[in-house]
Amino acid sequence: MLGNKAVKATLFVSMLALVGLTLPLQASAECKLTATQDGSPLDIKAEAFDTPEAKQFLDTCKNPYIGNEAATKRGQKLFQLYSCTACHGGQAEGAVGPSLHGPNFKYAKNATNKGMFETIWHGTNGGMGAKGKGLMDPTDPENGLTPDEVLKIVAWVRTHSKFTGNE
Repeated sequence: MLGNKAVKATLFVSMLALVGLTLPLQASAECKLTATQDGSPLDIKAEAFDTPEAKQFLDTCKNPYIGNEAATKRGQKLFQLYSCTACHGGQAEGAVGPSLHGPNFKYAKNATNKGMFETIWHGTNGGMGAKGKGLMDPTDPENGLTPDEVLKIVAWVRTHSKFTGNE
C-alpha cells in the first residue's frame, strides 16, 4: 500500500512539474508578432525588449504602459519627434493617414496593442514605413524606435479612446 501511494505521489509531482514547464511556454507563445503587410513573423531580437515593461509585453501582448502618465507623455513626444503627426494629426485623429482612435481602424488589428505595435514597428502596405529600430533607416541600424518607445506611443494614442487595446 505504501508503494502505491509513493507511485501516485511521484506521478502527481511529475504532472505538476510538466504543467509548470509548459505554462511559461504557452504564455510567451501567445505573443507571436506578425507583419501588418502579410502576416509573416516579425524577427525582433529578444534583446531589443530591454526594459521590464517591454519584456512583459513580449510575454503577454498587453501594454503595461496603459494609464501610466509619465509613459504617455513620453509617447506623445515620440509621436511628434518621429513625424507621426504629419500623417495622423497632432492628436492621432487622422489627417492624410487614418485616425488611430478607433473603433473603426484602417487595419482592424490596431484595435489591440499587439496589432498597433506590429503596425508601427514594421509599417503597412498603405504607405507607412517601418519605424522599428534597424528598419526605419536600413543604412543606420541604430535609427528608429525601440520596442519600449513603441509601447509608450501606443499608450499615448490610447489616451484618445475609450479602448485600452489590452481588452
